[in-house]
Amino acid sequence: MSEVAGYAIGAAKALGVEFEPFAKSELDLFDVSFRRQFLLTFPEREIADIFVRHKAEILVAAMVAKKQFGKSFGGERPEANQFGMVLSRAAYFGVGDDWEDAAPFTTGSPQNWIHSGTTLLGGTAGNPIKIGENAVHCILGIGSYHPSPKIESVKFEINGIPEPVIYTGWNVKLSDLAVKELNRAIILYKGRTFLAKVFISAAFGSSVDDYPYLLAVTFLPEDALRLHDPADIVRSANKIVLTT
Repeated sequence: MSEVAGYAIGAAKALGVEFEPFAKSELDLFDVSFRRQFLLTFPEREIADIFVRHKAEILVAAMVAKKQFGKSFGGERPEANQFGMVLSRAAYFGVGDDWEDAAPFTTGSPQNWIHSGTTLLGGTAGNPIKIGENAVHCILGIGSYHPSPKIESVKFEINGIPEPVIYTGWNVKLSDLAVKELNRAIILYKGRTFLAKVFISAAFGSSVDDYPYLLAVTFLPEDALRLHDPADIVRSANKIVLTT
């Protein structure tokens, strides 16, 4: 774990982000929480391998969260005045009650997926979301829950800067795993804006269902992790996800 921690500190410095290194006890808890949530949970070796390949980047996000929240790390079930690490829920990005809520999508042109104008957020369609002071995310990949995925590609915009298009067709349509791993994780923290659009061919009709999701890790303070109802999670007062 010390090797991963050393690499993570170097990576955080290279990114130029504010962070606070973990104490030895926090590193030990991070390792236990990481194995229990991201390795032992998934029978698919390939999914576990994705988390292993990005472990240092997840730790970078954790150190950013420690600085941002001003709290110590408490694993999956943190105590008061700590923050925790969990798999990302759709509500943490304002998508809906679950990732399936984004469907249906219009075909033949890029369509909003993660944006301010979802039913849950109720903001302006096509505007990015904004990460609140009570959230840090580490995005590792894009997958689909649909038994017959249709999405051909995904495009992200981070802080107003368009990212290269991510082709998901082969990875998601033709693989039993249905996940496209990112070569480099995306770390989102307080104040960053994020927009995601998908493209689906009109060959499938004018409108189709698909259930894309982010394979991602989220860090939240303990009181934010107690929020169960997505309608509460997206309230601006809780400073998790905001509209722009």
